[in-house]
Amino acid sequence: MMFVFKQFELNQHQVSLLLPEKNQAAALFEAVQADRKELRKWMPWVDDTKSERAEAKFIKYIQGQMVNGKVFMLTIVVDQVPVGMIDFHNIDRANRHAEVGYWLSSQAQGQGVMTRSLEAIIDYGFKTLGLHKILIQVDTENTKSSAIPQRLGFSREAVFKEQIYFHGQFRDFEEFGLVNPVDRH
Repeated sequence: MMFVFKQFELNQHQVSLLLPEKNQAAALFEAVQADRKELRKWMPWVDDTKSERAEAKFIKYIQGQMVNGKVFMLTIVVDQVPVGMIDFHNIDRANRHAEVGYWLSSQAQGQGVMTRSLEAIIDYGFKTLGLHKILIQVDTENTKSSAIPQRLGFSREAVFKEQIYFHGQFRDFEEFGLVNPVDRH
């Protein structure tokens, strides 16, 4: 049985945000395989995703992390096909902030799917989790990814020079932040 977090229609497509289930592993692995070269530029986990079994193992791990309140992850499904994921991680309950991560198949990009998915998780973070602030870190060269938080009113708060060692080089990251409008003075 699948748990539907949110559903919406977008450009004649049905988009669902679902809790991760092992039966999504094959389609998610297929999406990673199809976009491996592009995803590999930005996502350190891509090289570890070598099989459908590895994806299923990751989903099982995430389910455990969700039960423990460490992560909140959703599978993005377009027209009943899993095409990406979005999550809260580094959830800091004491300081009421969390980071968002996301990826999306090239087949579903450019249609507003990730923007709407991010809106849904922001709403959940502020209204249900009681977060004060949501953060997103993006490689400075990943302009498509950094456009999404900017479109939703996030502010570019910092650039971390040579923050991550990735593919044999140090990479710069920029961090975007959004404060819960209810908490603003």
